[in-house]
Amino acid sequence: MKRKLLISLFCLSFVSSFNSQVLQQENFDALNTATIVGQSGYQKLNGANSDYMVATATPGKNLKITGAATAGTGTARFLWKDGLDAAWASRTTGNNIIQIEYDFFTGPASTSNNAGGIELYDSTYNYYLGGLTMQQSDKTIFGIYTTGATVTLTDLGAGTPTPAPVVLPANTWVRVGFAYNTANGTVTFKGPGFYKTITGTDIKVPYEFDYAVQTLVATNTASSDNLFDNVVARAVATENLLLATNETSLSLEQDISIYPNPATDFINVKGKAKILNVYIYDMSGIRMDAEMVNNKVNVQNLKTGTYLIGFKTEKGLVTKKFSKR
Repeated sequence: MKRKLLISLFCLSFVSSFNSQVLQQENFDALNTATIVGQSGYQKLNGANSDYMVATATPGKNLKITGAATAGTGTARFLWKDGLDAAWASRTTGNNIIQIEYDFFTGPASTSNNAGGIELYDSTYNYYLGGLTMQQSDKTIFGIYTTGATVTLTDLGAGTPTPAPVVLPANTWVRVGFAYNTANGTVTFKGPGFYKTITGTDIKVPYEFDYAVQTLVATNTASSDNLFDNVVARAVATENLLLATNETSLSLEQDISIYPNPATDFINVKGKAKILNVYIYDMSGIRMDAEMVNNKVNVQNLKTGTYLIGFKTEKGLVTKKFSKR
């Protein structure tokens, strides 16, 4: 497979949740704790199989891609599975926006110039329809898009024509996402500290998304671990990044309920789905681990405000909006 490297370069309605379609999703919990290559159809480009591992979390599992300790040809890491193009072709008419969201661990302080994220391509792999990547050395996150056949790496903060950089907090799980409108070429990026839209990018057909770890500058002397979890690609009619009420099927979403809402001390959880892990996200996308004991989640230490509670299940991630008072 031929690739191009980037060098130097909720107040949502029931209808929007119902109309969204899951194209591909992965939470890694059904996979063996070993290399992911060869499991569930996953393939890689560059590096050893041991650079692409299903790792144990507490509890559950995630994906760990180890970036190279050098830069240059053959050092980038790409992981993917086939099938996105077929799923996209069979989407419901009118769902012309593809959204990809995922949890990413920013990691400790590092000298590595590796950057990790997810990228969406057309069938030629020359057009990046959207993507996000975070440089490990300074935790700056960038958006990726293509205009006039030129791939652009952009800062995601405020400001025109030179946007400010967005730096993510170290050692933190964050939920980030991007959306690509196949009708008009609009690309949207969203996550902690950013919500940015680029208009007029090249219009192409989504073909494949990859987990990608690569250097953004010409030199690198340190490797890095890049952790991913709770990945979902959806087809939607209206962009609603990081706000959807469920990331699986409507039937699964209805199988989990929470009360009371608003909550003061505890949230009670009721449902048939097997829950593997519980997270709480603030409305910017910062993820906090939570513990469920006897079907209760302690929210006493949260500040007053609005949050999402995420339930990692065997079938995907279900999120519910709640208020803490």
